Amino acid sequence: MRLCRFTLKTDAGQQPRLGVMGEDGIRDVTTVADSLPPLRWPLPQGDHFFAHFAELRPQIQALAATVTPIARERVNLLSPVANPGKFICGVGNWKHHGAPLGMMGFLFKMTSAAAGESDGVRIRWTDRTTLHEPELAIVIGRQCTNVTEAEALDHVAGYTCALDMTMKEEKEFYSFCKSFDTYGTLGPCLVTADEIPDPSALGYAFRVNGELRGTRKFADLTGSPAQLVAFASSAMTLYPGDVIFSGAADVGPVVPGDVMTIEIPGIGRMDVAVTVSPDAR
Repeated sequence: MRLCRFTLKTDAGQQPRLGVMGEDGIRDVTTVADSLPPLRWPLPQGDHFFAHFAELRPQIQALAATVTPIARERVNLLSPVANPGKFICGVGNWKHHGAPLGMMGFLFKMTSAAAGESDGVRIRWTDRTTLHEPELAIVIGRQCTNVTEAEALDHVAGYTCALDMTMKEEKEFYSFCKSFDTYGTLGPCLVTADEIPDPSALGYAFRVNGELRGTRKFADLTGSPAQLVAFASSAMTLYPGDVIFSGAADVGPVVPGDVMTIEIPGIGRMDVAVTVSPDAR
């Protein structure tokens, strides 16, 4: 199943909708969210939808089979994860970097950086260089801590394309440089884990303005998706909706006016425009 969040281009100011993406368009299944348990303060950890996705899935499938698809060009695609609790970013996680998993660790990105394809990347500090980092994102579906590599993927909700954008560091620490609004772009949809039994078999092609900047196979990650989940869970509890970015191999600058395209066969294609933020300094 390919889950997405979207708004209609014709309806300004509307609330985001829940959709199932298919080759013929997007099926609106928003009303299924009405079955989510009510929330009261203090709110539980994690994304409420992914915490209850297993229960909602039969309703989503039944409703999706009955509604008319909406053409993709009629919608604005948002991040498929509404409320990520953590953005965990792999570092040096490709074999050509020569850094073993146990020496790697993670960086972190503030979840307010979350964005979708239609949000684009909006540059705030226009006098500085912003770098692209195309990656695979692993979205947690079940709470876990200290899981083994063999158990790890059982706790994954699904996978999505990711752009782990970063302002080039000069004096600031990397986690700050990764945390600008829109610098955590996910999409176009989340493909559920049952459709991707081996995420290491996937790979990406990445382009800027149509020019190929890199192709990679995730089999060449130093730490596989399963190892990343297990390693992260050795230090912290992972909750539904937490996102682990696989780590970047193809890093380079972008400027306003550029369009970045990441495509992962089996997940989809995301075209992300780079603009100047209305909040630029």
